[in-house]
Amino acid sequence: MRRRGLSLLEILIASGIMVAAMVPLWGLMGTSHKQVTLSADEIRVSQLAVEILEQIENKGWFPADGSYPVKAESGKLISIGNAIKVEVQVGSFPEYLDLDGKISVKRYPPAPRAETGKIMSLELNYKSKEQVGEEIKNYELSTFVSGN
Repeated sequence: MRRRGLSLLEILIASGIMVAAMVPLWGLMGTSHKQVTLSADEIRVSQLAVEILEQIENKGWFPADGSYPVKAESGKLISIGNAIKVEVQVGSFPEYLDLDGKISVKRYPPAPRAETGKIMSLELNYKSKEQVGEEIKNYELSTFVSGN
């Protein structure tokens, strides 16, 4: 007599092999999704940093040396500086990023030579969507702005 079909034991063994092969792939997909989200958040923050520094350069903001706080709100106009202020329009970004930071300004070249411009370093602190706990990431970008 010829045997037709598969036995229950053969089906269970084949299913077990398939599940054993798929489990590592499911874990890998979760990890890659997290990395993509982390990268996307960093790209958003880097674009905002470039946007802020380009506007500062174009407006010719030339403050005294020091550190100035930056609190960015999505799609809003922000004011940076103390005595001499500059207003910068920030593009939209996800609220979970909770962007804040500072701009550090220092003369270049250092004294005693004549100053030719300022080095402006923008440091933005943010929270990623895929972070664990209250981990805060930061992104720093610098530019040179020529003198008055």
